[in-house]
Amino acid sequence: MQLRPVTYYSDFIVYPATLAALILAAILWHGPLNPLLWIVAYGVGLFVWTLAEYLIHRGILHNMVYFRDLHEKHHARPTDLIGTPVWLSFLVIAAAVFWPSWRLFGLGIASGFTAGVVTGYVGYSFVHHVLHHWRMPHDSYLYKVKRRHALHHHSELEGNFGVTTLFWDHVFGTALPEHPGQPKPSDRT
Repeated sequence: MQLRPVTYYSDFIVYPATLAALILAAILWHGPLNPLLWIVAYGVGLFVWTLAEYLIHRGILHNMVYFRDLHEKHHARPTDLIGTPVWLSFLVIAAAVFWPSWRLFGLGIASGFTAGVVTGYVGYSFVHHVLHHWRMPHDSYLYKVKRRHALHHHSELEGNFGVTTLFWDHVFGTALPEHPGQPKPSDRT
């Protein structure tokens, strides 16, 4: 959805504040929490985000009618400020990540897990913005990520659904070849 600049950039204010609140919640309201458990929950949340990023992009943004139409606008105009309003992404993260994990595992683990998911989401938002709006030196890592993402936008084949990592694209056989005309890695024997 086309967003006004203040709405588009609000992720970069709201989610760092959310991370700080999650850390404070774990410290202040849960009482003593084994920091190692919190770090493990954070790592699991970050890992879960990478799968969610892939599944949302492939399953929802490329296949569900309303969302597919919105996402096609992004493909047509990749430098426009098109994204998810912060109020919607926040509600989804609260309802699908924080509340269920708090109910199942308590506030300490839920705060770590949700902080991992939120870190993944804001990392994705930042990387995706950079890929479409910044110029990178050709020998940089981000330039390589930008090329992979450009293949997603411009290839006749669907693939490279992961923005921050191609791990799940390799797992599910949707990683596109780096050079057009090359077979996909999943097609090679």
